[in-house]
Amino acid sequence: MTTFGLRNKNGSCWINAALQSVFRIPDIQKRFDDGDEDNNNTIETCLSEIWATRGEEGLKAFYDCVRVSPDMPAGEGIGDSHELIQFLCDKVPFLDKLTRFKVANIIQCENCEYRDIRPDTLNEFSITPSGPKQTVSDAIADTVKIHRIPDWTCEKCKKKGCKKQLLLSEFPQVMMFHQTSIGTSASYTPVLIINKIKYALFGVVCFTGGHWFTWGRNLPPGTNWYKFDDERVQSYTSNFMPQDERMRLLMYYRINE
Repeated sequence: MTTFGLRNKNGSCWINAALQSVFRIPDIQKRFDDGDEDNNNTIETCLSEIWATRGEEGLKAFYDCVRVSPDMPAGEGIGDSHELIQFLCDKVPFLDKLTRFKVANIIQCENCEYRDIRPDTLNEFSITPSGPKQTVSDAIADTVKIHRIPDWTCEKCKKKGCKKQLLLSEFPQVMMFHQTSIGTSASYTPVLIINKIKYALFGVVCFTGGHWFTWGRNLPPGTNWYKFDDERVQSYTSNFMPQDERMRLLMYYRINE
């Protein structure tokens, strides 16, 4: 399997960390290996060139593509790996399709029969651990449980108070979890089961406070883990588990059995 480091230019660790996590997606690897990238999509073409040349070509052109956004100072200073991955999902339809899933926000008035269902789609699931080492599964459960909003005013009866719940109505091929808290870090496992659907961990994007790097492995499960830290790539055994308190983004791949 292809593994390689990426040069750091003017604090581009955040770009390298994001790219290394995206490059671990099996569907992306196959698409670029087969030459099936969309040549009309400049960003995807850059990604394919970076992959094909093991980082020797394509980075400069990629910086230029990303720099069009004022929030993405590519090649000019430190940015955010999480924001870059969301940017890529927005600009590369193939990646968006792999990561997008359906949700629904349900609001039920406590005083009358008023009920509002608002469907939506997301590319990631945000988790906020309630305490040290809370598991991802428990953080998900906390997010989707019914909670009360006492100050909400009903459109129908004009009384206050409702119950709100977020429901997942679809599960993507690639499930991303964004940890929104800074003071606490979720505990995660190499295999995650959500609603009887099994996911394998393949990417852990970390932030030290001034530097981004990624733990990643190629799938299927059982292959070695790697630490991708700019040009430095360090190999670990398949039994290694990169449990890192500096985690900001987890990436899981759906295993169809």
